[in-house]
Parts: sequence; C-alpha cells; structure tokens
Amino acid sequence: MQLFNRQRQSNSQSEHRIAHSSIRLHGFGVPFLLGLLCVLNSQKDLLGQKADDAKRNVTVSMLSGPSLIGVIVSADAIKVVIDSKAGPIEKKSSDVGQIVFANQLESLIAPVELSMVDGSKAFGDRLTGKSITGWRLRTSPEKELTLQGKSLKAARLKAIGPELVSAWQNAIQETTNTDAVIVLRPGNNLDRINGVIVQVQEASVSFDLDGQQIDIPIEKLIGLVWFQRELDRIKPTVEIVATNRSIWMAESFSFDAKANVMELKTQLGQTLSIPRAELLSVNYATANIRWLSELESIEAIANRQIEFRTPIAALDRAFIPRFVVNGMAPKSNAQPGDKDLQFPTPGHYLFRMPEGFSSLQCRIERTGNGPQRTDLIIEVWQDDQKVTEYPLAHDVDFIDLEVALKQEKKTKLAVTCKSKLLIGTEVVWKQPRLKR
Repeated sequence: MQLFNRQRQSNSQSEHRIAHSSIRLHGFGVPFLLGLLCVLNSQKDLLGQKADDAKRNVTVSMLSGPSLIGVIVSADAIKVVIDSKAGPIEKKSSDVGQIVFANQLESLIAPVELSMVDGSKAFGDRLTGKSITGWRLRTSPEKELTLQGKSLKAARLKAIGPELVSAWQNAIQETTNTDAVIVLRPGNNLDRINGVIVQVQEASVSFDLDGQQIDIPIEKLIGLVWFQRELDRIKPTVEIVATNRSIWMAESFSFDAKANVMELKTQLGQTLSIPRAELLSVNYATANIRWLSELESIEAIANRQIEFRTPIAALDRAFIPRFVVNGMAPKSNAQPGDKDLQFPTPGHYLFRMPEGFSSLQCRIERTGNGPQRTDLIIEVWQDDQKVTEYPLAHDVDFIDLEVALKQEKKTKLAVTCKSKLLIGTEVVWKQPRLKR
C-alpha cells in the first residue's frame, strides 16, 4: 500500500512538472511562432515582390553600347525612361534599338492573319465586313477589333503548314490590278483567282468573278488579297509587337506606367490600347532605320568590259547588282534586314533617297571568290554629283561606309575598277541601311 501511495505521489509530481514545463513552453512558444510566421510571410512577400519586379522589368537594347535593365517608367517617340538598380535612366528614342518586355509569346496561333498596307499585322479567329464599311476581326470570344475598309492588303483565313508559307507569300505579292481569292488545288498548290471581293461573312465570301457574283464557302479558301497600294513609310513608325504575334506600326505611342497600358496610333489612324501583360517588344529601329532592300530600285546595271555581238539576257542578269541572303537569292519570306546588295562585277545600283532620312551606312566586303583580287573604287553619287569615293585595295578585305545624303534625290551606289580583266571584283554591301 505504501509503495502504491509513493507511486501515485511520484506520478502526481511528474504530471505537475510536465504541466509546469508545458506552461513555460507555451509562454515562450507563442511569440516565437508568431515571429517565425511573420518572417516567413515577409520572405513570401519579398519573393512575390521580386517575381512581380521581374515581370515588370524590361531590357532596353541600344543602337550602340550595353543593354539596360529596369522597370519601365515611360516610353514614347521622344524618350525612354526606366528605373534601374542604379536609379532612373533616360535615353533619347533615336539611340534606342528595342525594348523587350518579360512576357512570352502565346503558344496558340490564331488561324486568321491580316496584313495591312502600312506593314501592320493582326491575328484573330474570324473576319467579317466589307471595304466600304470596314472590317471586324474577332481576337477572342470577348474582344473584336474594328479596322478601316481600305487598310487590308491580305487575309490568311486558316493556318497553313511550313511547306505553303513561301507559296502564300508569292501569291499575295503578285503584281495585279484586282482583288483575288487564294484556293488550295490538288497537289498542295495554291492558286490565285482574280476578281473583286464584295463582302466577307462568317461562312462565305461574296466574290465578283467576271461580273458574276458568287458566294464561296470560307472552308474552301486559304486567303484573300486586296488591290491596295502599300503606304510609304515617310514618317517614323515604331514596330510594337504583342504576345499574340500582332505587329502594329505606330506613328505615335505612349506607355502609361500607372495604367500599365500602351496607347498607340498607326499611320492608318488605327488607335489601340495594349495592356503591359500583352506586350512583347517595342522596336525603335524601324523608326530610326530603313533597309535599302525595302526601297524600289530605279535601275541596276553591270559594267562589263567584254561585249558580245548578240546580247545574252541571262548573262546580263547574272552580273547585275542584286540583293542576296548568304550569297543566295532571297526567299519570299526573307526579312529586309537580312539582305545584302551583291555586285558580282563593277556596276551601279540606283534608288531615290526617301524623305526623312539623312545617311547611308553599311560594310562593303570582298567575297573571297577566286585566288586574285583587283583594286576597286567605291563611289556614291546623288543626281550628277559625286558625294564620296573610297578605294578598296586588292589586299583589303572590307571598308565601313557611312555617308551623309540629301533626301528625295536619286542616289547611285557604284563599284568601279580600271582593270579590264574583272578578276576578283565581287563585293557585297552588307545590310545597307538608311538612318534618320
């Protein structure tokens, strides 16, 4: 019995010690746990803030010098301002190449692609309307974009495989004086049927073919082409790219950091508001640079020293200055900035200097074809006056050219040499571009 009482007393003392210890732990643990919880929440908030800052950050590439990273404060045709780790940075737009936002391209590509006469592109899943009243492009189940009647150059109505991209580009670039519908023929060939596009409806296209109006089901068509003249890019236009792959050639624009939205107006007068979350890039280079390959050529002539009694047209075409990509004829979807002007032999290339641009810039390289080289002279003329000339000696691989020019004057780029052998005379003008 005494043993039992002693055991009960011992158990009671142990329970008391445990309870007392629990009370002390409870008194110490509550503030500790609350503090730990606050620290974890602070770290979570900090990580969330860092993730949000990463999304808000942009990368600004300059035409010369290192890129800049920071939160965009403002951007327009005059200047770009970002808030970087080093503090606010302001740059003139004429010094900026591109602003890249921390957003990703949408994985799904909308089936309808519109090409406009000012160079803009828009994507959606349904096009309706007519040239007289205007167009409506559904960009999502909740959104619809209204476009001017005379703004469209071409509309691809369904997605196409990579094997048809080149054929599609050739079809829409064919020179005619009528509208056209593009259909898919057996053998996976695209065919262009000329006529007049009267109206585009949800299920069909009303088409005037030789004076007879017919309704063509949408599912039978690849696309539509309108007889519209492309606008000349006289005023500076900045290329604004959205995450759905739409491209807008903005004549005026402004990014509002408080509203997180880009407001823009195109050369056609189209106004748009694009949320920051849907912005991919702002390409200032399109406003500050014009590629020579974009301009219409007045003439291209090779100065051959050897004359034949009977002219050989194919031989003449082989020697005239022409644009190439990596030494080959460019494909229809080649970008203007990828094209070089090749002079297989001495000759000249003539174009008109566009309004708003003041200089020509490029590198002139020897191609290295053949074991021997000839001394050459590179000349630039405007009207009948020689603006400048540069010697390209036989032992020199390249020269960098930058020459001030007057706008709206006929401009001739010439390669000349004194030798009659024409050995080692081939040169390439690498990505020749005009600057404002």
